[in-house]
Amino acid sequence: MLIKERPIITWLLNPDMKLAPKNLVIAPVSHPINQSVLGNSLIELDNIRKQAPDWGLPELLMPSFEEVMYKSHQSFDKIMPQLFEDFCEKEECGILLCRGNVSIVYGFGDNQLHIWHFTEQNGNSVFNFYTCNVSAIDNIGVGIANTVIADNMLFAGSLQERQQKLAFIAGFVATYVAVKRYGKVETIIIPQGKFTAIEGTPLEYIEKKKVLNQTGQEVIVMDSKWFRKIINDNDIYVRGFFRMQNKKNEFGEWYKELIFVDPFIRHGYHRNAKIENEI
Repeated sequence: MLIKERPIITWLLNPDMKLAPKNLVIAPVSHPINQSVLGNSLIELDNIRKQAPDWGLPELLMPSFEEVMYKSHQSFDKIMPQLFEDFCEKEECGILLCRGNVSIVYGFGDNQLHIWHFTEQNGNSVFNFYTCNVSAIDNIGVGIANTVIADNMLFAGSLQERQQKLAFIAGFVATYVAVKRYGKVETIIIPQGKFTAIEGTPLEYIEKKKVLNQTGQEVIVMDSKWFRKIINDNDIYVRGFFRMQNKKNEFGEWYKELIFVDPFIRHGYHRNAKIENEI
């Protein structure tokens, strides 16, 4: 498995770099005004970059981690406004390396989730769009320039399909941060320029047993072992769910912590199993 160099990462993690690299480019557009709109969004990201926020290491999502995100998103959706508030208070931000050579830069602040979306093509980091997202009780509201979402070179499908795609991406990022913070997560740091063997769960998804990181800095591989159970539900099967649990810290002060209540059944059994496509 090869993690190639991504210009957006080099640029973001070097706040003293005065000029953007030539291979950090804006996607082709059908409306000329969108060249300026996307350019202004990159300038905004550049201003944030110069403040040297704590992006952390780039994080590569394994299919196993995405599986947990998919199976837990409905539980998180119920408390998404509270999660947004929590993430904004802590100013969560980071860089996600996703399937399809996608790089997502995100940051929470002022009760909003900001997303800059890039794809890696022929050694270039291509900037596709920026969204500003807010969370309501039953959905995520997406803010994007009207001319950008209407651009047929940037998006395919109907306007409704485009809006759904953008809302999905925002929900994907928010769910990712929730699982990372509150889930049973295994992380492996892949040093730059070395073949690194990954033991355990990730090998079940990686054809090659080693990872070569060529990004120029360390990368974190995100994995999770949640939902790895075979359930015999002859009687009543109770699905796992998330809830906010009241706890006390060492000073006797109450706080809330998101916990996961494991799935269980009545008058049945469960056992550990190998990962399967269907559980």
